[in-house]
Amino acid sequence: MNVQRLARVCVPAFLIVAHCAAQDIVELKPAAIVKVAGQKADGIVEPVKCDSRSNTYAQASRESDGPGQTPVIKLSPEGKVTVFPIPRREGKALGILGFAPTVDEGVVMLTTDWEDHRYVETYDDRGEFKSRFSLPAEVDPAQIAAASDGKVLVSGSYSSPGPEGAGVAKPFVGIFGSDGRLEREVDLTETPPRRVRGGSSKLEPDASRDVREIRPSLSSSTIQSSPDGNFIFSRISNGGPVYIVSPAGFELNKVDLPSLPDSQLLSVTVDANRVAALYAKKKAGTTQNEISDVFIPLLDSQTGEEMIRFHHSSPQLGAGLACYHEGVFSFLLTGQGDELEIVRAKGE
Repeated sequence: MNVQRLARVCVPAFLIVAHCAAQDIVELKPAAIVKVAGQKADGIVEPVKCDSRSNTYAQASRESDGPGQTPVIKLSPEGKVTVFPIPRREGKALGILGFAPTVDEGVVMLTTDWEDHRYVETYDDRGEFKSRFSLPAEVDPAQIAAASDGKVLVSGSYSSPGPEGAGVAKPFVGIFGSDGRLEREVDLTETPPRRVRGGSSKLEPDASRDVREIRPSLSSSTIQSSPDGNFIFSRISNGGPVYIVSPAGFELNKVDLPSLPDSQLLSVTVDANRVAALYAKKKAGTTQNEISDVFIPLLDSQTGEEMIRFHHSSPQLGAGLACYHEGVFSFLLTGQGDELEIVRAKGE
């Protein structure tokens, strides 16, 4: 195994004693390539997702796709393709805002008719329509994850009346039952909101004056289900954090991700009690989004301790991490002739 040594990393243990451990860098090498026959793409829409059976779910876009009109596809570990058709309602195509795999290898989608109606709908493992419910008009959804009991976690924004009737949007994360009822709005522990003078970035300590609250945006975030039934909410920014949320909508734990110099956090995936966070380092001396190195720290979801760090600089792997399962990383990318490939990699 090709192992490099990192500088010693200190991780707070139980918030009392700093635990320091020398971390390893392990090189990732391609172990297997599965070519997806007949499935071409001009690009892959992030995020890419997977289920506990290592099926990969993605939107493989073509230049001809209109807004929200890129179908969701499922790729089996052997490369078999299942296409989930563009949803329709009353003969009209709906737009896809987000999607997630379900426990039975189907898909749940966030959709819209572009006329202020937004829906949650489910499809079985063959791509057949099962059910649909409407979200409250105040909710503008962006991401979704599905639980085994039919509940879904939705993140986005929530609009409520403000001063003089103007709508005010705030970040929103909520648990919805299979009947469409909001069961719980999820409260995540964060830095207390700052209050600022309206229309200004100047801090205003006098809360009695014309002020508004500023909360961290949820626009750069992803949510997914973990094999143990919990939800994983990740902020895609250096440092994260990653929140572990119970199916009932209660925060169980928060994991702070490392900040890697000159690297950007692109995605987070979870396997059992391990969190894999992918960082990409931009190639120096170029104005294009070319990547020189990819780093994947693997952290314990209970303690937040970094167990090991993986690295690769291979275009054959890319940065489209779909799955991490039992020591194997699965990447989705376009190969020769724009055909999709699933590349599995292991540490060496």
